[in-house]
Amino acid sequence: MAKKNFLQNIEKVKSSAAMSERKEGSSEKGKKKKLITIPIEWEKKIRDYHGGTVSAYILIALQERMQRDGLL
Repeated sequence: MAKKNFLQNIEKVKSSAAMSERKEGSSEKGKKKKLITIPIEWEKKIRDYHGGTVSAYILIALQERMQRDGLL
């Protein structure tokens, strides 16, 4: 019985990792979800300034940076 509880706890720990890279379905090829942590004050400033989601702001910022660096 203890072994069963131990295995259940391991599954809980594995599913609640702070950093995760995983593929979601095969509908969108070449995309991988990434979880990042940002300071709470940044998130508040982004929402106040941008008005959209933090994810959208991050994607725009990445695209602009990649264009500036000549990657896109």
